[in-house]
Amino acid sequence: MKKAISILLLVIVCFSFVACGGEEPVKPHDFRNVDWGMSQKKVIDAEGTDYLYADETLLYFAGEELGQPVELYYEFDDDKVFSAECKFVIQDGMILSDCIENYIQLREQLIELYGEPNEEDYHVWKSEEDKETYGLDKEQLPIYYQVLTYYNSWNTDTCFMELSLDYTNLQIGLILRASEVVQETEEG
Repeated sequence: MKKAISILLLVIVCFSFVACGGEEPVKPHDFRNVDWGMSQKKVIDAEGTDYLYADETLLYFAGEELGQPVELYYEFDDDKVFSAECKFVIQDGMILSDCIENYIQLREQLIELYGEPNEEDYHVWKSEEDKETYGLDKEQLPIYYQVLTYYNSWNTDTCFMELSLDYTNLQIGLILRASEVVQETEEG
């Protein structure tokens, strides 16, 4: 009987080590390598490069995403980051199809990190009439005519994130925006 109890205890102890030994899944950062509430110094360290502009409410960096140059903006309140934006710099020679490809790649990365977006389809038409006129087989032309935007959004426990691709003021805009979701606390 003592031997059976000893073996049972040994199995339980070994099982608890195996169960506890598994690593917890890594929580993705709120935006790139940054988490909401970080100080300006911590954001600078997380970006790993010098900023191009700073004041008490804003840090601006030049960076890279998907092998493309980007402008990065971080907003602060009381030295705590609460909002960020990654704007792709459209270079000479880039065409809309390059930007569409970047949108789709970035969308897939965000799906891997945060799950499915709030919207099933990322095609946002100005009207049903425009959708019928242009159809999905001519995606680039309706973007140029400003009747089609690519858009997805995600909600996480701490963040609201938006990814958009459009053509406004004669410029292609591929932008990822994120902002902190403030958790309401119950006062008891």
